[in-house]
Amino acid sequence: MMATFGEDRRIDYKQSRRISMDDYATFLSMFSNTPEGGVIVYGADSKGNALGFKDISHNVINDLERTHTTHCPLAKPEFKRIPVVVDGKPDIVVAIYVPYIGRLVETNKDEAYTRYGDSKHKMSDEEKRDFRSTRQESSFELDIAPYQFPNDFDLRTIQDFCDAYREKEGQKNWKNEEVLLDRYLLTHKDNVLVPTNALVLLAAKDPRRTIPGCRVRVQRFASDTEGVGSNYSPVRDKFIEGNVVQIIKGSSELIRELNYDVTWLNAEGKFVTTPEYPQYAWLEALVNACVHRSYSFSGSEITVKFFPSRLEVESPGGFVPPVNETTIYHTRAARNAHFMDAMRILGYVRMAREGTRRIRESMKEYGLPEPKFQQEVVHGVVVRVVLENDQQSRERATDADVAAHFGVDRWKMLQDHEIKIAAYTFRNERIQVSEAQRLTGRTWGTSKKDLDRMVRSGVLEFKPGAFTRDPSAHYILTKKSQ
Repeated sequence: MMATFGEDRRIDYKQSRRISMDDYATFLSMFSNTPEGGVIVYGADSKGNALGFKDISHNVINDLERTHTTHCPLAKPEFKRIPVVVDGKPDIVVAIYVPYIGRLVETNKDEAYTRYGDSKHKMSDEEKRDFRSTRQESSFELDIAPYQFPNDFDLRTIQDFCDAYREKEGQKNWKNEEVLLDRYLLTHKDNVLVPTNALVLLAAKDPRRTIPGCRVRVQRFASDTEGVGSNYSPVRDKFIEGNVVQIIKGSSELIRELNYDVTWLNAEGKFVTTPEYPQYAWLEALVNACVHRSYSFSGSEITVKFFPSRLEVESPGGFVPPVNETTIYHTRAARNAHFMDAMRILGYVRMAREGTRRIRESMKEYGLPEPKFQQEVVHGVVVRVVLENDQQSRERATDADVAAHFGVDRWKMLQDHEIKIAAYTFRNERIQVSEAQRLTGRTWGTSKKDLDRMVRSGVLEFKPGAFTRDPSAHYILTKKSQ
């Protein structure tokens, strides 16, 4: 049956000649760290055709069956010598089943590997720490943080949390410190109250002092690709920083602004005007990213990217087993369980399964495709949620709305790049030269001339700053257009 089961993420075939025990150890680590485990078969080609161990010393097989004790001691491989026929003569192949261990398995070189798709991936130090955290070997969120309590924290957020806890849990007489201790947000060290990373994420004034990736980057692109180098030109690009409560509030405001209105034909045959994406969908995706991401990847932030045809929310760290792309709607697991619980008490988080189902149902209500949940390796492992917006039917309606706003006759007179500028100003209420430059791909000087020409034609109105080249200078729609 070997030829029937070609190589995939669970099976690797290897020839019996020139076996490298160091390479073998990396596969032992990889399958031990991959939730479904895997099988290595020695004595076959990459298509599963048996080659056997002809003229190979039996010492090689003995080495395969004992090498894990020195090269990858935490691995628990199981061996089976399977009879095969090669060129009409009896032979064997050696099948090695390597089960998932549930804790980090490293080689004798202190290296750890895992499987992404059908590729072997060497873990970085951050990935190893995240792996240990999600398997309860260690916990980033419960580490003591180098902050002074209460001076380094937003006391309003802490008060809101403690009040909500007392209200929901019935502990009316508990002091704030008692609540925080009970929820693992504070702990004792040398008889002094000290904060954990979970409290830093929840309420610190400046969590990026020790967790640089604690922020969200929101971008909007004019094309369906980001571009690279000189072609990398987001129309909007802004970082939202602070503790996670502040980040969710600030990011929500910006996403709501960039979530354009569209007109479309619903299932009842009526035209309705709604935002591109339902708030339930993008807000749940944002909150899930903020709560469930790996903060062990300290230098990587969450990104929210608008493209003409889709919205992507990308968070550092992979799925937490047993959750994966296929089980996400009916399986729950938490990377930051105590922090997640604190956010639940504040009203931001529901059960993990309920959140993903809510995303799916709200997209369905808008007549949009089901969300996609993907795990990918992008400078480390990330989880990406993709919301698609049915651009073909809805973009035309949006442009029609914009044309109606400006007047069809005037709209027809505009050039393509001017249409982009006018539509952007219509949706965002204002535009600056640098934004027009990124939007159209033209130079700053040319974009300035484009905007000034649209002022002369009566489409835009210039709002100067307090001084020459004041960065607050911008253009708005003319009162006549409005």
